[in-house]
Amino acid sequence: MRATPRGPDGVAYVRLAVPNLAQTIEFLDFHVGLALEEHDDTHAYLRVGLEHHSVELVAAPELEQFRYDAVGYHVANATDLADLRERVTAAGHEVHPLQDRMKSLCQDGFAVTDPNGTTVELVLDMVEYAETPWPDLRPETLVHPFVVTDRYEETLHFYLDVLGFRASDYVEDFTAFLRCEDRYHHSLAVRRADRYALEHLCFIMGSMDGVMRRRARAQYKQVAILGDVVNHSASTSIAFYLYDPKHGPRYELCDGHRVLTPEEHETHRPRRLKRDPRNIDVWRAAADDRTWAH
Repeated sequence: MRATPRGPDGVAYVRLAVPNLAQTIEFLDFHVGLALEEHDDTHAYLRVGLEHHSVELVAAPELEQFRYDAVGYHVANATDLADLRERVTAAGHEVHPLQDRMKSLCQDGFAVTDPNGTTVELVLDMVEYAETPWPDLRPETLVHPFVVTDRYEETLHFYLDVLGFRASDYVEDFTAFLRCEDRYHHSLAVRRADRYALEHLCFIMGSMDGVMRRRARAQYKQVAILGDVVNHSASTSIAFYLYDPKHGPRYELCDGHRVLTPEEHETHRPRRLKRDPRNIDVWRAAADDRTWAH
């Protein structure tokens, strides 16, 4: 019998408020490869695979840069959803209904607020399309958000002890990589900081050629690259990060991401990695090489 409760299956989508909806749609299409689907003057849904969306955009012209409003995670079945709802309630967190827009896109679900004030939506059987978008250097999947927080311990407690994520690795007492039931090395990363923010979103491209073609587009349009060709030791992915704060956090586009085997998922003991640039990017030259920017 499994000793720990089941967590969510994996990340489904994020909700971002942006100052210029049309410009952000154009940015995510050209630079990240998201396909625009349902949209109007106030909302837009963009996807990479079969699922209805990976990113929901909300028009917020009063903003100067993006705002992180919510993250959604898949739940495998009704039993797991009921168990998660019970655990959330038992831990003293208020259960909220999904937004009406989201209710129409899944069979069931609920929302809860994490210690940082971000809405976490747990959804069952999200609407899908029959085919993936026409290929145009599109990512395969959204794999994780990475947040920085001044409530590090409370955040880890919420995701590990309440929602049932599992720790894959730590960088000392500074960063935690947490995984879901889909066994990707991390479906959420949390770093200790003096503020709270969504630092980046990671998409798996599916090939190194796709990563480098996206990097070339960013260079051609002179979009900032903050963290260039990084070889991650923890997740074994190779990535770069492009950034324009009007359109969201840094977007990490990567090739490869470690997936634990079913046995490893049950038995893996997280490592405590030294806080050293070479443990973030194995291609860094030395322990004092601070050119990495994430």
